[in-house]
Amino acid sequence: MTGFTEQSFAFLENLAANNDRDWFHANKATFQEKLESPFSDLLDALSNRLADALRPLSGGKSTMFRMNRDVRFSEDKSAYKTNVSGLLTPSGTKSEGAGLVYLHLDATGGFAAAGYHALSPKQLRPIREAMIERANGFDNVLSVLSDADRVLEAEDALTAMPRGFTDHAEHRHANHIKLKSLIVRQDLPKVAWTSGDVMDRVEALARDAMPLLTFAEPAR
Repeated sequence: MTGFTEQSFAFLENLAANNDRDWFHANKATFQEKLESPFSDLLDALSNRLADALRPLSGGKSTMFRMNRDVRFSEDKSAYKTNVSGLLTPSGTKSEGAGLVYLHLDATGGFAAAGYHALSPKQLRPIREAMIERANGFDNVLSVLSDADRVLEAEDALTAMPRGFTDHAEHRHANHIKLKSLIVRQDLPKVAWTSGDVMDRVEALARDAMPLLTFAEPAR
């Protein structure tokens, strides 16, 4: 499956240079044909592929993010995002606090990420508690990820233990408890999108991340 072409990336480059409503609406048909439709089709196809996963994930046009930006409280008054993005989630909706897969397409290529992104301390608490109470189980999560050449991103982390976990500063999973996002990432160059290989790569990421996505009860 494909549908993404060089025109898909050219549209996003041109949008960055002409980021206003007049230009976007004049070129909306190209956006729909070269970006919105194939991206929605990709999410639909991945939903079918992941229907038999340990935690099925699904998405489609309804789980894509809108292109227009909320500029009310931003110094950047650009009317539109210069990327296309969407989700695959257990509920098939964007209102999801559990582990999920995020897809991102921009003018240079893009990426996919699987796991828990920027959850609140309340949402993270049961996952952090599970790291302590079922430490061996989280060891297994890390081992399976490592065997698949995946690693949890470490950039989005607290400098100190979160509130309620200070007594566990010496725990073997202390550095992971400090994480505000628990995600693994897959870079997706342009050729992955234009060749259709993006589907295999995202499916592989989702399946490799299943031990992480199913480790704790869904964060709510």
